[in-house]
Amino acid sequence: MRAHSGLHVVLALAMTVVAGTEASAHRTEDYLQAARIGVEPDRIQITLDLTPGTAVAESFLAAIDRDGDGSLSAAEQREYARQMVSAWQLDLDGRSLPTRVRASSFPDATAVRRGEGTIRLDVEATVPDLSPGSHRLLFRNAHLAGHSAYLANALVPESDRVAVTAQRRDRDQSELTIEYTMPGGSAAASLAGILSRLTAALRLP
Repeated sequence: MRAHSGLHVVLALAMTVVAGTEASAHRTEDYLQAARIGVEPDRIQITLDLTPGTAVAESFLAAIDRDGDGSLSAAEQREYARQMVSAWQLDLDGRSLPTRVRASSFPDATAVRRGEGTIRLDVEATVPDLSPGSHRLLFRNAHLAGHSAYLANALVPESDRVAVTAQRRDRDQSELTIEYTMPGGSAAASLAGILSRLTAALRLP
């Protein structure tokens, strides 16, 4: 195992803990949407955790349970995931990236009503071949704007070929811009990439 791979794991976990701490403190009337975005040479991976507060739990469940039978069928879950992702904007260097839902998990209604139920969506976008140099990824989440609290963070890349150099968020964190580079293949460039990822990971919101 590469010496710095353990560092990647530690930093990613630290960022997740920070997001989880903020998530647990969200107000009961909020619909918390927490996004973690992984940038790799050939793909973008987005994990989104959606947690409705107790005050909005019933309206949230009703929006998914279209037939009103008290359960969330597989078809209803797929439709909600589709609606969720359709409200996103994901642009790389000014060009839109199509996304697909790789996996999803939905809690039971009882957990949602207690404010403890979290939906998780795992979404992926394929990245076209990129030349070495600087690139910019824009993620914007407009799902239930005005009724949600947002969190957004870039994860530490797993690949040495990607170095995250900056993260910029708007005021409510519904929008995150990730600046990154694709270094060349030299040892010096590889070291620079490691240092850049470390700097970006420690720049917490």
